[in-house]
Amino acid sequence: MESQASPPAKLHTATPGANRVLIVDDELVNRELLSHALTRNGYVTTKVTNGTEALEKIGAEPFDLVLLDVIMPGMDGMQCLAKIREQFSMTELPVIMVTGEQDRERLLQAFRAGANDYITKPVDREILLIRASTHTQLRATLIALRYSEERYALAARGSNDGLWDWDIIRSEVYYSPRWKSMLGYSDHEISNSPEEWLSRIHADDLPKFQATFLPPKEAAYCGLNASCELRMIHRDGTYRWMMCRGVSVCNSVGHTERLAGSLTDVTEGKVGDALTGLPNRLLFLDRLSRVIDRYQRQRTSQFAVMFLDLDNFKLVNDSLGHDAGDKLLITLSERLQTCLRGCDSISRNMSSTLARHGGDEFTILLEDLRDPSDMELITQRILSEIRKPIEIDGQSITPSASIGWTVGHEGDLAPEDLLREADTAMYNAKSRGRNQARQYTPAMQAEAANRLEMENELRQALRKREFLLHYQPLIENQSNRIVGFEALVRWQSPSRGLVPPFKFITLAEELGLIVPLGWQIFEMACEQAARWQRDFPDYPVNVNVNFSLKQLYQPNFLEDFKSKVQAIGVAPQRICVEVTESILMENPDLIIQILGEIRGLGMKIAVDDFGTGYSSLAYLHRFPMDVVKIDRSFVTSMLTSHESLQIVKTVIDLARSLRLKVTAEGVEREEHYQKLKELGCDYSQGYLWSKPVAAESATKMLESASEQNQQRPTMVPPLESELGLGTSNFNTLPGSNK
Repeated sequence: MESQASPPAKLHTATPGANRVLIVDDELVNRELLSHALTRNGYVTTKVTNGTEALEKIGAEPFDLVLLDVIMPGMDGMQCLAKIREQFSMTELPVIMVTGEQDRERLLQAFRAGANDYITKPVDREILLIRASTHTQLRATLIALRYSEERYALAARGSNDGLWDWDIIRSEVYYSPRWKSMLGYSDHEISNSPEEWLSRIHADDLPKFQATFLPPKEAAYCGLNASCELRMIHRDGTYRWMMCRGVSVCNSVGHTERLAGSLTDVTEGKVGDALTGLPNRLLFLDRLSRVIDRYQRQRTSQFAVMFLDLDNFKLVNDSLGHDAGDKLLITLSERLQTCLRGCDSISRNMSSTLARHGGDEFTILLEDLRDPSDMELITQRILSEIRKPIEIDGQSITPSASIGWTVGHEGDLAPEDLLREADTAMYNAKSRGRNQARQYTPAMQAEAANRLEMENELRQALRKREFLLHYQPLIENQSNRIVGFEALVRWQSPSRGLVPPFKFITLAEELGLIVPLGWQIFEMACEQAARWQRDFPDYPVNVNVNFSLKQLYQPNFLEDFKSKVQAIGVAPQRICVEVTESILMENPDLIIQILGEIRGLGMKIAVDDFGTGYSSLAYLHRFPMDVVKIDRSFVTSMLTSHESLQIVKTVIDLARSLRLKVTAEGVEREEHYQKLKELGCDYSQGYLWSKPVAAESATKMLESASEQNQQRPTMVPPLESELGLGTSNFNTLPGSNK
């Protein structure tokens, strides 16, 4: 029964070696005659008696040819042929019909059903062999061609290139599906006209393309094997960089008839950052330009530009090496991409472009903003994501960044102008303490001009030694005696007057001036300590000097440190070196070594701003130190905040267990002082005693303290130059108001 036939399997390969022929005939004599003639000429035959058996065999074994009798009981040859053609094309499995009639209509019916050929009974042996050979060879050739085309197509897809074939005579071009998809089009959307290509080439690149592939004289590019880079416009309106390669085929007289080659998208290499894989400045400006054009036409949506710069990135490169810096940039670029994808919960339907502008700078384009006020939440989320610690080569780094941003506005906008606005706002954020975001305002332009002026003045100030020190007393809580002073820097500017540190320290760090400035501060502090050592031999006091991380990381820091101490002649016991708690954790092993050698000279070590970074509590015992200074934020709030009070208690108890002294910063009220005494704090520093004063005023304090056995130091009226300073509590190293 026909229903019992197994469905044929797809023919998967040409049969290797001898061709295999399936003979289908219900008469034994015919089967044997056909088989005998074929096997004597190298064919391998299989014989079946009806259509159902034939379909079962074809489903189980591969064949190169079928000889199919037309008239058979049950499933006849025409029905069997129809079943075969449901699975196999005329190329995949040729079928020769065997008929005893010269019935024209039946033969036409067979050809319409998919027969390749026919032979009549009685079978002529020579005709049989010729037709069998013709169809098996044709099948093998066509299958080989198909496999060749498949290999070619697979290779083309694997190379990710678009292929093209230009018929010069007919003025037609074949564009492969990949060629079209690289430009954003489906296969049917681009015709075979050369204009489809030429019209999409950037106007600046078209002459180069024509000179390379289409010179005026045909003979000039016979034997061509050339390549050129060009920009082609994508469906989305952007230009993509393409590498076009091609060869020519010439006729007998040397004229080119055909050009063929490939097209490779090299945009990523041209407009992508090699380290992070992000778009680079070139691509960012291109996308920003398109957004501006759309905004000026439609005015239906808002957009914003952000400029992000990492804080203290150079320090990572200098201390841990450029490989560590590269790893930090890669990690942060991944974080930023993830963060921006998550920001669509703040402003729905927003899209973004993140690019690496260069060095440690990134730019971000936010399109389709729902409300510009969303930018505050977006920037804070980005800053929070950046601040998460990163482990690099065994070192824990807590990065931060400064962000400036601006919103698209009325007027003639240029991409460079918006970037400049965002860049200006970013520098404004840095000048206000870093690790924050600022929106551009026109007033910032004036501030930027002032900053440029201050940069020049600051360089001159360093050369002319216009910096001086103010001193804030350190009080022993139990005796109320002055036991030392912290040296805090000021800038005596000829044009700006006395400038507090928060207005120039950050700028000095950005300009790379913090190291020479730090050495000037250290020299002035040592010289003052030497004078007090000479003038008050019976009243020893320490001078505390702040050091920045960049100073400690200098290759010859210890040698320079020792030579300056020796040259000035100050007793090492009169100097206390202060470093912030955050410095301890940047590179603990190196910091331990440096502080250990300083302490070995006889100097004391104090950890400033303690309590702001809890990570160092567990490592405190490892560091060579003498004094812990509790950050003023905890001291000023300890009477109203239980948490702050507990932190102060914990630090004092911990320091006592490690035999360290404790200084409380920011003591401004009598209640602070009494509570600290009660908790067992050793020293106090703050406005309750005195703001930072000039060396002359500090010397008068020492004179009063050494001459009188007072319960508190005499408060000497400040000099005129000191008025107006010290009313804010910035703590920017080296030197600050306390």
